[in-house]
Amino acid sequence: MTHPVADGEWHRLYPATPFLRGGIVVIAIIGYLFVQFRDLFIGVFIGSVAGRGPSEDPFTRWLLEHAVLALVLVFAGLVLVIGFGWLSWRMHTYRVTDELIEEREGVIWRRHRRGRLDRVQGVDIVRPLFPRLFGAARLDISMAGSDGSIRLSYVASARADELRAGILAAASARRRSESEAGEVEQNAVPGPLPRPDSAGPTSRLQGAIVARANEFLAPELREPVDAASLVTMHPGRLVGATALRFGALMLLALAGAIVAAFTRPGLLFVLVPILIAVYGIATREVLRSLQYSIAATPDGIRVGYGLLSTTNETLPPGRVHAIELSQPLFWRPFGWWRVRINRASSLARDGGTSIANTTILPVGTIEETLRVVGLVLPDWAEPTEFTVSPRRARWVRWFSWRRNGFAFDERTVVLRRGRFWRTLTVVPFARIQSVGVEDGPLARRLRLARVDVHTVAGVVRARVGALDAEDAVGLWRDIESRTLAALT
Repeated sequence: MTHPVADGEWHRLYPATPFLRGGIVVIAIIGYLFVQFRDLFIGVFIGSVAGRGPSEDPFTRWLLEHAVLALVLVFAGLVLVIGFGWLSWRMHTYRVTDELIEEREGVIWRRHRRGRLDRVQGVDIVRPLFPRLFGAARLDISMAGSDGSIRLSYVASARADELRAGILAAASARRRSESEAGEVEQNAVPGPLPRPDSAGPTSRLQGAIVARANEFLAPELREPVDAASLVTMHPGRLVGATALRFGALMLLALAGAIVAAFTRPGLLFVLVPILIAVYGIATREVLRSLQYSIAATPDGIRVGYGLLSTTNETLPPGRVHAIELSQPLFWRPFGWWRVRINRASSLARDGGTSIANTTILPVGTIEETLRVVGLVLPDWAEPTEFTVSPRRARWVRWFSWRRNGFAFDERTVVLRRGRFWRTLTVVPFARIQSVGVEDGPLARRLRLARVDVHTVAGVVRARVGALDAEDAVGLWRDIESRTLAALT
């Protein structure tokens, strides 16, 4: 059964899209003009009464001398901006078919993007604060490849939920019966609160206010989820973990700034901006990760995060290429871990460098970490027996040579490294692209080698070094044979 979203018809974006895209710039221009005209009126009316005369500001004097021309230019500029925004909105359309999702945009330079639904790596719904006030959301469809993603800015919030459900249903090749489709539609996208019967302006305003309140108060995970798979994060733990990650660097910069204030004040121009930058990064990470939750849904793994500006990402089954569990030194007493992934998608466009979110658990206990990994790789368990580095590797791995190693299970290769900053990398055989063995002059003399397991580009680097040369070659051969078996 074809999903109602895949109707093959061209649709336009949210009517307020031009304002939402350039709203901040328009507000800044209006504020600047307001200040300038305020000075003009004060200079003409109040200033003359007080005996001071008009302002001596050159811009104000020019407005006084060319008042009619200034009004005509302002009016013409507003008409031009509004007209171009309306025309760009009219020319920006999208459609979803049984096989493709397409986007057309541009007034002077036309652009046409299309992506196959079977190459969808994830669908994210982003609700920035300003568009959220108007009931709009941004839909990011991540495709396999470096520049194949489609971004719809903006669509109605309810429409974004419908598009996400329809695209994921087609991408995962699920065939639902009519009753099941009706049930998903009823549960996944709750309808707005009942509106008054009257169609008057007051009733419409009340209905709009109720709809916006409904969207702000509604839970981000709207689909029926498996309660056993739901993982949330306590805000206190998030703040504490972020402070432990960035606290040492902030204290070092603060101590340097205090010492510099008494010895070399000129260093403050370097240390103070570093301190402010670290504080800003830590604060942004906390605010971005508040209300974090992850759970299994009928369409895949759903990750939600954000306080005022919210983001919901959905990973269809089988789209994760590598998983990394990491534990910084200062997290070890609390048993906290972070989970990151590699996925074959990015959202870079128009010269930007925005990368799809790679952290599916910012900080969690070992039980929560294993539950999150279990969402990506069901029934996965960490191997108990690892092939570790030989004793002679202590010359290059002073403290970690006993923990450097690798292991296999039926579906994955597991690489472990680090003693103080611990990392565990899991790569499914079906997602491995190649494997390499490398040794340098010192490693060759110690009969050691490093093995790199190559997946799609991302934050997770699957490698383990200081292995016995024979173990490294054996690992290379085993990965090659198991990968070929997984692909057949």
